[in-house]
Amino acid sequence: MTMRWLFLALMTHGFSGAAYAQEAAPASLSTHEANCPEGYTGPSVLVRVSGFKDRTGQLRVELYPDNPEDFLSPGRALRAAGKVFQRIDIPTPQAGDGEVCIVVPAAGGYAAAILHDRNGDGKLNPFSDGYGFPNNPSLGYSKPDVKEAAFRVGEGRATVDVVLNYWSGLSARPLRK
Repeated sequence: MTMRWLFLALMTHGFSGAAYAQEAAPASLSTHEANCPEGYTGPSVLVRVSGFKDRTGQLRVELYPDNPEDFLSPGRALRAAGKVFQRIDIPTPQAGDGEVCIVVPAAGGYAAAILHDRNGDGKLNPFSDGYGFPNNPSLGYSKPDVKEAAFRVGEGRATVDVVLNYWSGLSARPLRK
């Protein structure tokens, strides 16, 4: 698969903001409070994002079903088919990790895609924005297989850690410290 295909897939499916309604957290609430009610004990996932290049723009987390046909598919199509899709945009945290908590409809398997939209334009700019997936797969010239970005949520809260990747040289990878 070519690098061009990866960028096209992420820009048109997983990370393009123009075609979908935004689901932003209210700025007055922390990311955790805005998306998971205080004291909520049902199925949810806390996505912890680290490795920010800077503190500009927006952090986007998108939740998908954990099957190959639906992973990185347009949110509008998934919603129309009654399938799981959630998009949450929050301001990039000014310090530390970004945390986004998502209440999921039921225990089970899910996949996610994360974007550090550095200029806040709602779409992937592959040579400047950061992106990542659960399980932190190596990102080559194609999107990861859904198995590499999938995780399980039980009856309570699951935690998923994601390290952002930025384009450097001929590949996307986490920043060196």
